[in-house]
Amino acid sequence: ISAAYWMLGYRGKGKSLIEGIFVAPLILPPTVVGFLLLMFFGKNGPVGKLLEPFNTTIVFTWYGAAIAATVVSFPLMYKTALGAFAQIDANLLRVARTLGAKELTIFWRISLPLAFPGILAGTTLAFARALGEFGATLMLAGNIPGQTQTIPMAIYFAVEAGAMNEAWFWSIAIMIISLSGIIITNFWQELNYKSQPSKITTKPIELENKSQSLLFDSYTSGLCLDIEKRLANFHLQVAFNTDDQPLGLLGTSGAGKSMILRCIAGIETPNKGRIILNDRVLFDSEKKINIPIYQRRIGFLFQNYALFPHMTVAENIAFGIPKSVNVKQEVEKQLIAMHLQGFGDRYPHQLSGGQQQRVALARALASKPEALLLDEPFSALDTHLRSQLEQQVTEILDNYSGVTLFVTHNMEEAYRLCPNLLVLEHGKEAHHGSKYEIFQHPASVNVA
Repeated sequence: ISAAYWMLGYRGKGKSLIEGIFVAPLILPPTVVGFLLLMFFGKNGPVGKLLEPFNTTIVFTWYGAAIAATVVSFPLMYKTALGAFAQIDANLLRVARTLGAKELTIFWRISLPLAFPGILAGTTLAFARALGEFGATLMLAGNIPGQTQTIPMAIYFAVEAGAMNEAWFWSIAIMIISLSGIIITNFWQELNYKSQPSKITTKPIELENKSQSLLFDSYTSGLCLDIEKRLANFHLQVAFNTDDQPLGLLGTSGAGKSMILRCIAGIETPNKGRIILNDRVLFDSEKKINIPIYQRRIGFLFQNYALFPHMTVAENIAFGIPKSVNVKQEVEKQLIAMHLQGFGDRYPHQLSGGQQQRVALARALASKPEALLLDEPFSALDTHLRSQLEQQVTEILDNYSGVTLFVTHNMEEAYRLCPNLLVLEHGKEAHHGSKYEIFQHPASVNVA
């Protein structure tokens, strides 16, 4: 599991070689694996020489058999765990980092629970493979009855000796053990799936005329950004300042809107430039400053909301709440403010799109961010629901004293929500100013 989790994020040299070594026991003949283990753990091998002063040996012992079985079954466990970790939505991990979670916390609370069904399947397959190991075990541990003899070797030598009844007994035993493990695992996964509440569609909650005020820490709001990010087919070069009034980022797909948000959050690293938020330097290429994501105090609302599927609404909101805040009170306050009373014990798959969006927004705000980044938050909603939620988001942003950046393709949406706009074209600023100035006097034909 550790190897799989590490390799998933490893981008260093020799990745293919390391991967090859990890998977080698699956494709090499077991006798070859056993021979290599014998050379490694034997009397003249590196481990054998280390253990010699302690009068200890691995060869022809039961733990030698355990080592051989573990090495041979390792690739099955490794590849299954790697696949389980790889299928996790990367945005879930990113949003956890923006909420202030460290890598170890993300592993235990997000990655491991979401990958657990796959890891359980890998464990079962690896155990079944280890149980049937023969060649490598015979090379390293031998066949000492009552000490290192395994079931496969007992079957083999029983057939050699003509004891067919004994061979049948152990063959049936090993089939029952292996198949039972796989059947129980499948049954558990099916039971676990059925026990989850079925998806229900709920009508959008009627929004009140006036949203209840949220209590936010008071910041001296201000974002200063001057960055350059070069990619193979794209060059972002943009500089702007903004205060506590929402700034809308407009532009076609690929203009660089989302890349700006990702650079501010720390998900992407600019090639050069500076990012300063409320007099805190988040990034400075010249001074070699690059604050980790979990220390930036950024609230990021992703396009697909990135709610943790294995956590309830209340647990999602509570995830990023600072330790100095009363978690229960803060969660209740956010539920009331988002008109989600009574939804705290539900899971994301039980919510409508609009409810999921409000949970994601509540989670971002509960972490007390100094900047709120909204990446096309209404794109997944229908027209009627979009209109309702837009009104509520407007009221929430009015009560929020931090910096807000709002990415959208919709001009009318940007006009209604944002006093100031930044129009981007091919990664560069095309026009930056008040919405009135840009709509009445666009700087170019493309902006118009």
